[in-house]
Amino acid sequence: MPSGRCWSWRGEDVAARPTTRTAVLKSRAFWGIAVPRFLAEPAWQTFNFFIPLFLVSVWNLDLKSVALWALMPFLAADFGSLAAGLLPTWLMDRGASLVASRKITMTVGALCMIGPACIGLTDSPGVAIALFCVGGFAHQMLSGALITPCADMFDSRTVGTASGMAGTSAWVGGMLFTLLIGQSADAWGYDPLFAALAALDLMAAVVLWCLLRTATRTVPVLGKDE
Repeated sequence: MPSGRCWSWRGEDVAARPTTRTAVLKSRAFWGIAVPRFLAEPAWQTFNFFIPLFLVSVWNLDLKSVALWALMPFLAADFGSLAAGLLPTWLMDRGASLVASRKITMTVGALCMIGPACIGLTDSPGVAIALFCVGGFAHQMLSGALITPCADMFDSRTVGTASGMAGTSAWVGGMLFTLLIGQSADAWGYDPLFAALAALDLMAAVVLWCLLRTATRTVPVLGKDE
């Protein structure tokens, strides 16, 4: 097995890294990433597929208005992606550890998801779209913070495996939730749905803090055996 030098981020302790697929699945760090991604992905799937339907069925907007309004949350999501990279850097410059900066960024995004949870309280499509914009920004912010920890927690031999399996977890979560959306919207309307999305993201933040622990990358030096 290759061994090598390890470096730490701001003096954090170096932890052992899993080196096989089975070891990745047994790793606490993997589940600390995969479970939050499973819980958080339904929000993005809902925004992708159901914002136009919501605007038509609830607010009776025409096609031109839907095309104009439905674009805005995705523009806000672009800024959320930028924030997912900028906020951790800002936090680390002020003393936060690498992993803590990811967790704080994800938590800020999850808290912002309370905005779209309040869409049912709005009295105009403009306010509803503004809250969708908050949701688009928030989700891409927390999603970016959830995607990067695999590179922080796993070394070069397993980071691809861990990232791929965590991504699978996310899409399974999105798929399962999507299957329930139509039935729940018909039975109870959209308001409980948007509240549920915020609750899932807040649950994801709790799991992230509980399972993901401080660690550092390991950089193997090839050509040396233990």
